[in-house]
Formats: sequence, C-alpha cells, structure tokens
Amino acid sequence: MNDQYRTISRQYSAARKDDHTNYLETPTVQSVLGDLSGASAIDYACGTGHYSRLLKRLGAKNVLGVDLSPAMIEAARHEESQNALGIVYEVGDAAAMTVFGSFDVATAAFLFNYAEDEQTLAQMFRSVAANVIPDGRLVAVVPNPDFINGRDDTLPYGFFLEEIGSGPRSLRIRMSFIGDEKFSIQFTQWSRRAYEDALAQAGFADAEWTPFAVSKEGIERYGQTFWDAILANPKSVVLSTRKKAL
Repeated sequence: MNDQYRTISRQYSAARKDDHTNYLETPTVQSVLGDLSGASAIDYACGTGHYSRLLKRLGAKNVLGVDLSPAMIEAARHEESQNALGIVYEVGDAAAMTVFGSFDVATAAFLFNYAEDEQTLAQMFRSVAANVIPDGRLVAVVPNPDFINGRDDTLPYGFFLEEIGSGPRSLRIRMSFIGDEKFSIQFTQWSRRAYEDALAQAGFADAEWTPFAVSKEGIERYGQTFWDAILANPKSVVLSTRKKAL
C-alpha cells in the first residue's frame, strides 16, 4: 500500500483529535472493547497511537501499535516518549503476512478501507487473523457501507466526502478536511458483503455492525441537534468479529 501520510502526519494527527473522533467514534469503540484487564492487544493502522493508548487505558497489559507509515510511527513514538505507557510501535504492512505475536484482541481503525482490491482486503484480514488467538476479537472502525456521499451534512464536523470512482462492491472516496489546515485522503468504501466475505475467508465469524452513539460529553457540549445529521447518515461504524476457535 502507498503511504499517503508521509507528508501529512501532523495534519492527520490533529484531525484525529476532532469532535467526531472524541464524542462519537472513540466512545463507541471503547464501549465495544469493554474491560481489557490483562489482555494482550495489537493495534493495526495505529497512526500516532490514538487507539493504542486507549487499549492501555482499558487495561491491556501489553500493546503493540503497527502502521505502514514511518512518519506516523515516529509521531507515536514521540508521544510515548513524552507520556510513557509502555506501548511498543513498529512499522509494518497489514497486507503482508507478518506474525508479530499472539494477541487476545486486535483493533484496526481505518485500515481495511485502504485495500486496493478485494484480494488485498482478504489478505489484510488473514494477516490480522494470524496474530489473534482462537476466539480472539477484532474491533475495527470502517467507513459505513451505507453512507451517502456528496452531501453537505458532514461539513459541521470538519470534513466532506465525495465519490471519485466505483467498482462492483466498492466506491472510491476522497475525504477532504476543511479545518485550519486543508488536506485530503483517498480510500475505499467497501460493501457489507465484501467485508463479510473477506472475514469468512480469514476465519472470522459472528460479525456485528455497531453504529456510533454520541457520548454524554458530546451532548453536553453541543446539544443533541448538532449530532442529528451525522447520526442520520453515519460516516463510519464499528465492525467487531471473533476468530473461529480451532
């Protein structure tokens, strides 16, 4: 996969601290993960370590963050040096069959949408499966397969999405951030069937799709009405699944 983030790691890191991430995405992921006391965890597409640090806060005894981008790993390691939690970060390609260890839980926020084709998508899931124990969990944040692109309803949350291509079971998307520093990234919005077929090939089962819910803090800060548009047309969802026991 190409490293889109080589030149925008600082801007992307700032974007991952926005209200959508803080009040919708992260609380929902935390709720799905639950208590991780004593668990070992691997965080794919860790970026600057947002979810790696959450895994630690939820009680994981050891956490490995993996990302394709050396720039992202450098930023994550810098954060670890400033606020040490005992997290290890490594550069790695989730599309390669690299075995980092045997983990109870894997997270992958916005990883699978960077698969360039269905073969790569299936390979990513197989790579994750190779690092998860039988009956271990995968909790991923993925673009909502049912999201309607091209509307202005995401502008209050600091971004805009538009279709720039399509395939039989996918859409190619450009996501433009419209904050103080404007930049864009491209990814694939896979269909629900494409995900579920790739999961089955990799040995995962019992897929669940959890919509984002607004945290109490988000409602207190902005009110319920502010969130109505993104809840009516959710940009992303949490996909959780378990590796089949042997």
